[in-house]
Amino acid sequence: MAVLSRLFLGTSQKLSGAGGIFSKLLSKNTSHALQNQGGVRCMAGHHGMDITASRWQWHKTKDFLHFYFFVGAIPALLIITYCNVFIGPATLEKIPEGYIPKQWEYYRHPITRFISKYISLNIQMEYEKHLHRIKMSQEKAQLTALRDRTRELIANHGDYKYFSYKRGTMRHIIDIRNRLDENEVNMM
Repeated sequence: MAVLSRLFLGTSQKLSGAGGIFSKLLSKNTSHALQNQGGVRCMAGHHGMDITASRWQWHKTKDFLHFYFFVGAIPALLIITYCNVFIGPATLEKIPEGYIPKQWEYYRHPITRFISKYISLNIQMEYEKHLHRIKMSQEKAQLTALRDRTRELIANHGDYKYFSYKRGTMRHIIDIRNRLDENEVNMM
């Protein structure tokens, strides 16, 4: 309204009132019966408002379900179609001399080969890791048995200082000597 009045300010025309632009627009667009009656009240009658639970959450859930389904389904469908139409299944060929096939080369479908190559674990590598863990636990058990046997022999013979001897420093020896001297003085 302020913009329109600012535009018409230069032409010195009024927006409302007798002879204004709005009255001219209304007189052209309304019937003479409504002009002569003044304001007309349009009541709605006996229509009541039914109070029901909101369906907003259901509609929002449906929207998210459809959105994320198609975000995942459309690319997956396109990839599957591309793999089946343009790449196709693998064919059997003779293995060249000295060539060791990789684990994913044993599968026929390209998507299965992709999953085997980049996502799933290499069966041979996992087996070798398992063997390494077994070997390390066996070596640890052997070292523990050797340590226990060494302790037993030292305890039986009593001729080696390894497990029972604690090396002292000069400060410890001086402290022990001072305590002994104090005990002798106190005893006298």
